[in-house]
Amino acid sequence: MGKDGKDAERLTTTLSRARKRQIEALAEREGVSVAWIMRRAVERYLDSGDGGPVIAGKG
Repeated sequence: MGKDGKDAERLTTTLSRARKRQIEALAEREGVSVAWIMRRAVERYLDSGDGGPVIAGKG
């Protein structure tokens, strides 16, 4: 299961068709998988520490 190895768990999400196309195009341009793009985006968001509340009005 990729570089995460045995410490990884699968996560499923739903995106709009437009967002999915954007991610697929980015993955194609960068020569990586859609899964890699998604993992990297989540990692960057969580590591930023200044993402603010995920849901408006919370936090």
